[in-house]
Amino acid sequence: MKKIVLLLLFTLILSTFTSFGKYYVSSSKCLNFIKEYEKCYLKAYWDSNGYSIGYGHHSNVKANDVITVKKANALLSEDVKKAEKYVNYLLNKLPYTYNFNQNFIDGFTSFVYNVGVGNAEKSTFYCRLKKCRIKNGVINGSDYENTLSAIKTSCISCKGHTKRRMGEYKLMKGYRS
Repeated sequence: MKKIVLLLLFTLILSTFTSFGKYYVSSSKCLNFIKEYEKCYLKAYWDSNGYSIGYGHHSNVKANDVITVKKANALLSEDVKKAEKYVNYLLNKLPYTYNFNQNFIDGFTSFVYNVGVGNAEKSTFYCRLKKCRIKNGVINGSDYENTLSAIKTSCISCKGHTKRRMGEYKLMKGYRS
């Protein structure tokens, strides 16, 4: 009986972090996109968020740290998995259910990876996403296009972000292979 209760509790907790029972995972297209925009630095460097290494990894990085390409790829995979959790958290908070396609998930995951969940949640892109109308399981086309267009100008604090946001827009639209 105790095992059943624990299993039910675990299932309930897990479902609160997924988009109404569905858990979205990014594809290799997302990883390659992030690699294209982040570049790989094997020596720690200072950026606007502190010390970074690999493909923009920030956690527990010190000034003189040096890593291998293999370690950089492992850190990127870990960081993308964290971004995926945040993507699922944000999609779960939407006032509707919708089955988002892989291109959307890849672009959204890159966006969250780059700007963080707090900034993503406050972005014009996410605010518009929350307002999309759904009828018979179909998202309103103009609402969706308006939302995707907002990615192009969301969370831009440097010149590189403009290019990246346009890339994420194209990724979400399916224009990138």
